[in-house]
Amino acid sequence: MNHEHRIRWFAREVLPHERDVRRWLLRHIRGMSLHDLDEVVQETYARLWALNPEGIAEARAYLFVTARRVAGEMVRRSRIVPIETVADIDALGAADEAGSAEHRLSGREEVERLRAVVDALPPKCREAFVLKKFDGLSQREIAQRMGIAESTVEKHLSKALRMVMREMRHPPASSMRDSRKNERQRQFH
Repeated sequence: MNHEHRIRWFAREVLPHERDVRRWLLRHIRGMSLHDLDEVVQETYARLWALNPEGIAEARAYLFVTARRVAGEMVRRSRIVPIETVADIDALGAADEAGSAEHRLSGREEVERLRAVVDALPPKCREAFVLKKFDGLSQREIAQRMGIAESTVEKHLSKALRMVMREMRHPPASSMRDSRKNERQRQFH
């Protein structure tokens, strides 16, 4: 694809969704500053620009997924990560809320994967994480319920968050296998 075609594709398929992706990020990532939001959007654009657009079937969905990944990388890179900055559980699922059946299935698979990751957390980390992210309790309420200090709750939440983000960052082994299988099939057709 030549430069002019790429510019037209970008203007037609990506740029019209900027407002939606910004709104989505602000809604799903608590505490994101406008400066951070601008950085995420610009890095997302840079990544999309570097790709071959002919291989992207759903530019809007790809934009949302890429923005979610960039935001996740930004959170992981920061030295201090308040638990409120982490994407809500549903943001870890499908990026395109009104997407196709394939996207909804992918989102459900991500949620199931997240459940498995949370279930594998050490018991105290899991309890603190569930109370915070699923039950919406404050750190003080969690400390009271668990009978531990707030600083200990913060440590459990930080550890749980690091473990969840590390596991969710990598695709499951089955989807890597499926990707390789699909690539081989494309080569023979």
